[in-house]
Amino acid sequence: MDALDKKILEMLTINARESFANIGKDVGLSAPAIGKRVRQMEEDGIIEGYALKVNHEKLGIETKAYITLVVHREQRGSLDAQKQIQAMEEVQSCHRITGDDCLCVLGYFRNNRHLISFLEKISAYGASKTSIILEA
Repeated sequence: MDALDKKILEMLTINARESFANIGKDVGLSAPAIGKRVRQMEEDGIIEGYALKVNHEKLGIETKAYITLVVHREQRGSLDAQKQIQAMEEVQSCHRITGDDCLCVLGYFRNNRHLISFLEKISAYGASKTSIILEA
């Protein structure tokens, strides 16, 4: 990966839909040359995919929260709990982590009542701590 690839990657990170022609103008290459470099970065696993940024408030999501969970010993383990919690519709991400907690969940909720309902549901897995996101 050279300096041109880094610049291309930087521009795509800012706007994944940026045209290869516009990127080419900035770095001094043709659109096909940019396309070739991008395909190579995809094949090399540097670019793993492209994401969509959504305004969740316009979709009725008022509450976002990070929830850490200490999984009960009687559970089959944090990996099993992670798989089950990850499948819940409110969950945006669920990671096994080090430290006193076992899992860290990012969840999106219609409102605080919806969050409370979710917390009651996951209480079967263990004890949770919740931090509501005030601003991102």
